[in-house]
Amino acid sequence: MIQLDPWGKAAECARAIEIIADPERRVVLSSLRNVWIALGNKRSLFDAPEQAGQLSTIAQIHTELMSAYRMAMH
Repeated sequence: MIQLDPWGKAAECARAIEIIADPERRVVLSSLRNVWIALGNKRSLFDAPEQAGQLSTIAQIHTELMSAYRMAMH
C-alpha cells in the first residue's frame, strides 16, 4: 500500500504558498493543498487498493510541482 502523509504534503504546499510571489502558482498550490487536506480527512481512502493508482498520481503531481516551484524560487 502506498505510504503518504497527506497532512505533511498539505503543510509543504502551505510553506511554498508563503514563498511564491506569482499569484497563479499560489492558486495551483492552494488547490493542491486542498486536495491533500480532503484526502487527510478521508484517511480510509489510503486503505483501499483501488485508490492506490490515483494517490500515486496525485503524489507524482505534487512532487513535480514542488520541484518546479523550488527551482523558480532560486
